[in-house]
Amino acid sequence: MSGGSTRRTLGGNVTVSDRGGLAVVPDIPVPNWSRELERVPLLSAREAQAFALLGAGWSNRRIALRLQVTGRTVKAHVASILAKLQVESRLQAGLVALSYRHLYQSTVPGRIVAG
Repeated sequence: MSGGSTRRTLGGNVTVSDRGGLAVVPDIPVPNWSRELERVPLLSAREAQAFALLGAGWSNRRIALRLQVTGRTVKAHVASILAKLQVESRLQAGLVALSYRHLYQSTVPGRIVAG
């Protein structure tokens, strides 16, 4: 492919040709979170609620309001979630939650996780 521009993305390089076509060149491994997903059952019921809300992108403050607990309690839940799933950040926990929802809960009709 001659000409065009290349942009780096999470899944690899995307090259946009002069004709408007796209070519994806994968070079960055995309995590599948399988080990972390296996640990989700270790979460308590309350941690699982906070976990689902993390996956929906909610802040600690919104989670606290939704669960009717203090911000400090949410921080403790998030810390416990990170430890149990063995992830480094709330972003990673949120990505695991999103993966979990898509893999396991999106197949249950009428089920709303965190709305």
